[in-house]
Amino acid sequence: MSRRFRRLALTLAVLAVLASASPLSAEASDRIIPSPRLELQVARRVNAVRRWYGLQTLRLSPALRATARGHSLEMGLRGYFDHESANGVPFWRRIEARYGSNGYSRWEVGENLLWQSGAATAAQVVRGWMASPRHRDNILSDSWRELGLGVLKVTRAGGTYGGRSVTIVTMDLGVRSH
Repeated sequence: MSRRFRRLALTLAVLAVLASASPLSAEASDRIIPSPRLELQVARRVNAVRRWYGLQTLRLSPALRATARGHSLEMGLRGYFDHESANGVPFWRRIEARYGSNGYSRWEVGENLLWQSGAATAAQVVRGWMASPRHRDNILSDSWRELGLGVLKVTRAGGTYGGRSVTIVTMDLGVRSH
């Protein structure tokens, strides 16, 4: 799949989420810049860290990517930063909606979040997570088999972000087995 096509597909997905969300300003889509390249770079960096510690690398999951992207988008548009969704739904329920648990004897999910003013690099994102004991534990857990990332750059992000340009990163982790 060409880079141009992937960017178009991601832009259309963002617009679909915008259209299905509660009323937001028409300018909102102009403030959102998907960053699939940074998503891939963060995934590679996380897997490099896991290899360094002798752990299995994680596969990219389209379902986990969709939930991570949706959550980053919601946080950026609504100006909050939390694992819980804006409507109070716990992160694991939000993930379960796309990364289903039915039919599996084992189903676990986890989540790492990060935001920073301006642009971010994969090294900064992973370094930030590794500096936090709970986020580090998530990265270094032997439980996970899959991950999905949602990285957005949001200009003029309100609420928690104080109108700044920010990068918001959600990493959803999971394992399912029969």
